[in-house]
Amino acid sequence: MDRHTTPPFMLRLFYRTGAFHRPDEFNTSQLPPHMPIYTWPDCTLTELTYIIAALKPSLVPNPAIGTRFAFRLIFPDTRSTSGPTSSKYAVKDLGSVIVGNGGKGLDPNDPEAEKTIESEGDKTLKDAKFVVGDFISCAILPPLPDGSVAPVSSARVGRGTGAAEPRSAIGRTPSGSFGRRQQENGNDRDRPGRIRNSGRGYDGPGNRGSIPMGEWRRGERLPEPPPTGRDRGPRRT
Repeated sequence: MDRHTTPPFMLRLFYRTGAFHRPDEFNTSQLPPHMPIYTWPDCTLTELTYIIAALKPSLVPNPAIGTRFAFRLIFPDTRSTSGPTSSKYAVKDLGSVIVGNGGKGLDPNDPEAEKTIESEGDKTLKDAKFVVGDFISCAILPPLPDGSVAPVSSARVGRGTGAAEPRSAIGRTPSGSFGRRQQENGNDRDRPGRIRNSGRGYDGPGNRGSIPMGEWRRGERLPEPPPTGRDRGPRRT
């Protein structure tokens, strides 16, 4: 798909720490906290993860390695027979993205368990049968106290940690606002595919994400985040 010639559509991306949204939360005109973004059918779960990290960095633990972003599709349930005035929604699990991608060193004491941790970051909205007007809900699951990746089953349905509010004393405050072109799918439209970094450092939409890229082992010193002032040094090309 050529994103330069294909017009994007608006997607409402809902987020919550520690829990999924209940379907009935979408029955009201006052929707839960969310971010409206412009994207395309080939947008992946990995892209959505970086959009959340870039636009709402205070929601992401610091360091972010081992955090699971679990996604669900929320869509109107046309089979509902509850009445014409009561809108009902159905839920479909889409998969999850694990920061660090379940790579080596995630749990050195249990290498066999590591093999069962898979990331479905390459799944696209098209793969999920997304239709314009549907919603995407994301449950942000920080690592467990022992540092292991939280299973999807640990996500409650309903109020999470602050119900979409930032977890206290974690993450960083936003370093600035995004321009219109950066807000289209969370990154620069001229470079729609720039999500991953072949090196080890920080990357993400607009280079402002709080997720360190590359293969990092637990206990290693993470790179310093990009400076937030005006003196940012030479821009990478």
